[in-house]
Amino acid sequence: MKILHTADWHIGKLLEGKSRLEEQRIVLRQLVRMAQKNHADVVCVAGDIYDNGHPSAAAESLFYETIKELSQDGNRLVVIIAGNHDQPSRLEAVTPLVKEHGIILYGTPKSMIPSGTYGSFEIQSLDKGVFTFTKNGERAVFACVPYFSERTLNEVLYSEEIDHEERAGEYTQKAAELFQKRASWFSPDSINIIMSHVFTLGSAGDGSEQGMMLGNSYLLPADVFPKSAQYIALGHVHRPQKVPGSSGQIRYSGSPLPYRLTESSVAKQCLLAELHPGEAPVVTELFFDNPKPIEKWVCRDYGEALEKCRKNKDRSCYVYLSVHTDSYIREEQLKELKSWKEDLIEIIPLFSSEEKESMEQDFRQMSFEELFISYYTEKKGVKPQQEVLETLAEILEKENDHETGTDEN
Repeated sequence: MKILHTADWHIGKLLEGKSRLEEQRIVLRQLVRMAQKNHADVVCVAGDIYDNGHPSAAAESLFYETIKELSQDGNRLVVIIAGNHDQPSRLEAVTPLVKEHGIILYGTPKSMIPSGTYGSFEIQSLDKGVFTFTKNGERAVFACVPYFSERTLNEVLYSEEIDHEERAGEYTQKAAELFQKRASWFSPDSINIIMSHVFTLGSAGDGSEQGMMLGNSYLLPADVFPKSAQYIALGHVHRPQKVPGSSGQIRYSGSPLPYRLTESSVAKQCLLAELHPGEAPVVTELFFDNPKPIEKWVCRDYGEALEKCRKNKDRSCYVYLSVHTDSYIREEQLKELKSWKEDLIEIIPLFSSEEKESMEQDFRQMSFEELFISYYTEKKGVKPQQEVLETLAEILEKENDHETGTDEN
């Protein structure tokens, strides 16, 4: 049986206010072609379908279009779990419409689907998050564990009668208990797969996994996963990788696109796992072509920056531009750079150490408003509009009134 593992689509995500929807459409079409070319039996989408719990209509449309194409008229099973960016109930709401296409959705670890026909597959629901089916003479058992907080773990594992002290175990221990309960349905003569959206110890992040842990409490060691699982398809980390100490059986597929500069150096991929009962998985990495890379340019001076923008004006890429200079880049210069290269995400002046020291002295003599204008101009590439400054002045005035006790309210 061939399983195509993908995750962290983050449909609707912006890059400094710029829509990535067309790029996401391109790479998700690539994903559909990969599933077709490699004759995948199942596609596993391990969470973070959307970038937030209230996606736009265009983002939802792209999601529905993609999973319908992946399902190949119900002849390919598509299994989807919610990540921390998804709204579970909203994700599950379309179940009545997608069931006939062979699409299974789990919003929370408490979700349980009904047994029945899903596309061309006869699905037997065994437990919360667990189902089984048979194809080509091979039986598969899927244990699906969407993103969970500590509160969710307590709700899943304990009844209302259990007192608070008994619930207060370690997050890791409770996570291990949850995975073990799900894996109790595995058997030696079946293909045994776990899907989840978690962050594991030792995995290399890249700064994109927002809210993935509080301190170290949400970091899970690899040994929380049952040994009886042949393949563990994870989402949450945008860098594709094997979990340390797992012999390649626990993997993050990563996101299909880089979503920030720190991700741009890593080739994006999905994973094709070929599985048979009692055998180790054979995993093939399938790479995406990035339609619009994120780049960092460092230029010796403004002239070099301008020339580079002119030469690359028609090339599809986002750019973080750093320019060595002895003074701030003027507003007309910023506009000139952006007139040649529209997708300049950020323009950062790089000052010499002497110039930095001089500016630090200047900063100490500047008013709050002047500091704000300087910071805003550096980050946004343009000076703030008058209405922004007026709003800032109102906030400062109210704060001053509050501190001096003159606020009538």
